[in-house]
Amino acid sequence: MMRLFRLFLLLVLAAALPAHAARAQAGAAATRSGLPAGDVAYILFDAQSGQLIDSAQATRPMIPASTMKVASMLAAIEILGADHRFTTIVTAGGSIAGGVLNGDLALIGGGDPTLDINDLADLVGQVRQAGITKVTGRFIVDDTALQALPFLDPLQPLAASYNPGLTGLAVNFNALRVSWQTRQGRFDARADAVAEGRNVTLPWVDVSEGAATPYRPVEGHEGWILSSRLPDKGSDLLPIRYPSATAAEIFRSFARDAGIALPAPAIGPRTAEGTIIARHDSETLPVIVTRVLKYSNNLSAEMIGMMAARQALGRGSITQGEAGRTLAAWWAQKLPQVDWSGLSIPGASGLSTAARISPVQMAAVLIEGNRIGLPALMPERPDGGAEAGSGEPPPLPAGRLRAKTGTMGYVRGLAGYLSANSGRQLGFAIFIVDEPQRAAADAATDPLVLAVSQPARRWLGRARATERELLRQWAAAY
Repeated sequence: MMRLFRLFLLLVLAAALPAHAARAQAGAAATRSGLPAGDVAYILFDAQSGQLIDSAQATRPMIPASTMKVASMLAAIEILGADHRFTTIVTAGGSIAGGVLNGDLALIGGGDPTLDINDLADLVGQVRQAGITKVTGRFIVDDTALQALPFLDPLQPLAASYNPGLTGLAVNFNALRVSWQTRQGRFDARADAVAEGRNVTLPWVDVSEGAATPYRPVEGHEGWILSSRLPDKGSDLLPIRYPSATAAEIFRSFARDAGIALPAPAIGPRTAEGTIIARHDSETLPVIVTRVLKYSNNLSAEMIGMMAARQALGRGSITQGEAGRTLAAWWAQKLPQVDWSGLSIPGASGLSTAARISPVQMAAVLIEGNRIGLPALMPERPDGGAEAGSGEPPPLPAGRLRAKTGTMGYVRGLAGYLSANSGRQLGFAIFIVDEPQRAAADAATDPLVLAVSQPARRWLGRARATERELLRQWAAAY
């Protein structure tokens, strides 16, 4: 315990260290990239001992973007356990005679972020194997394990596939493939749910042409209005905003193909327990988290974080806000030696610009993660892919950097582990944020605009160049 106290005390004192050459070089890297040095905060430490090596503004809470997933996913693994699997079940609430279920059939979501149409087809197959061809009661879709939301964050574009709706029952990461074609003045469009080896057209999803820019959601049910200014032929991945209703209709379509007649779905909590007749278990949590950290799927992170917080609180259901506060409180309880002031987790994905974490706090997360094997779950990354310029250290060889990125307009984060040229294992967190520009972007948000502005793109290029130079300096120096 005393060793841990000294270790975290070193991290907490990071911001009080006097300026020295490495920090001066960091400021120079930002200046060379055209950014103010004051927009850059970072910490560098020995990954094995936790000993502080270098820092700048290390206790300043910063917008982390998707690097927040490191903190939330690590907490989820410790709360739920490395053997945890998410379970989706179907229950029968009555007797089965002559192929008829005299009662309710319930599809019950268990917060599985990886459930896809193939898994729904398999659940239907199990229902058919149970001898059911008709249901006299209701077809209940219980999605109440998690809060129902039409999108993950209100300041993100409505048509962004990374900002879908959320409930306790997801399918295909709550995204659908919309394709269109205009031929001889006729507009044809369709929506499909696509998974490996299977493609399901969703006839209940409206897709029509209008003057939207470029996609406008249909109000009240699943559907999209596509801009008349789009190319004559194309496709895009768009978010599902009513995931429970969509999953229910996919389940019904598979049931119809299997000779099972189901009534229209009743979405809400089941009123009575039933006998489990079908079950799907996800892969283990670390396997899922590895993909979350690699592909940065926001829905998966939110669902996992919420399910972990639900268990931590012993609750039957939970909201996104409650989950974020629970995860922040979990870290404060787990590592009380660390000053967690300013930590804010509005959602486990880091999609919200209200999220905040300091370099010191992220370092504490990474040190805890190193203890339980987090580096193996982190994706390997290049340091930016650019060749060294005049006077710059050479690019990092493959396999030397394992880290999670975070990117949005005027926000760039990177946190993880770096193998230095000497072989020394380093941990680091870098946050680069132009807070006034980010706040202005939030204030001017148009929910129908998908594209990132050109000024924001140029800023991100400069931020990546600063980040890349820091990594190369550290690899060479330590």
